[in-house]
Amino acid sequence: MICCPAVRMRFWLNYMQTDPLMDSLQGLKVMITRPEHQAEGLRQLIAEAGGIPYLYPLLSIQPTAEPQSLASILNHLDHFHLAIFVSPNAVIFGMELIHAHGGLPIDMRTATVGQGSAQVFRQLSGFDVDYCPETDFSSEGLLALPALQQVRGQRILIFRGQSGREKLAESLRQGGAEVHYMPVYQRQPAKCDAEQLAEAIQQKKIDIISLTSSAALDHLFSLVEPELLLAMPFVVINSRLARRLQEQGVTGEIIVSPQASDVGILETLQQWRNP
Repeated sequence: MICCPAVRMRFWLNYMQTDPLMDSLQGLKVMITRPEHQAEGLRQLIAEAGGIPYLYPLLSIQPTAEPQSLASILNHLDHFHLAIFVSPNAVIFGMELIHAHGGLPIDMRTATVGQGSAQVFRQLSGFDVDYCPETDFSSEGLLALPALQQVRGQRILIFRGQSGREKLAESLRQGGAEVHYMPVYQRQPAKCDAEQLAEAIQQKKIDIISLTSSAALDHLFSLVEPELLLAMPFVVINSRLARRLQEQGVTGEIIVSPQASDVGILETLQQWRNP
């Protein structure tokens, strides 16, 4: 069972061990906004590629404040057919609770929205997930898989944070499934030094900002005058975040990484820096 932030950090570092093609980022100054326990992998990759990482966590990820409210389901996991984990955090905090309640039933199928989540699941459980998109790492990509289109009569658990998109559950219910949410973690705005951030942007200490969630985007735009951000380049992990930035009035370049993983973000930055 994962029981402390240090252990969670170790899982993230193990998860990030890889050997991508390392073209130099040539001094590119990248603002990393991932939660603190998830930022180290991307920081190392950027530094090793010659970039200058600027750590500025915008969110804090904490276990659910009410794990007892999930106990009735966790004690009867064998009543369910499929467990879906929507993010690496859902895997980390979900598996922590699952292990505390006896582990996953041997015949329960599993699914993740992204390959990063699948890799974390493999490390924590020792098994591969049954279903994961190969290219479109989103709820829509998961729902497009044939197995997720034949769910009538199935009981499905969705492990996620306290809030999130409703698309996945709504579509599964429309397909005839009984769906329950398992809110195993909570996102909280991190305590940030807004003056320090504004100064870093004004003094050109940041060349590009990496964003991986809508909650982080909202917190970023609440911290400093939006005018400071509108001309900045951003690298994001899906088209939904790109649209949100456009809605905020961002006119700087918005680059979408084809993968939500740190390696995917690194490679996207390399391609942008070295076209």
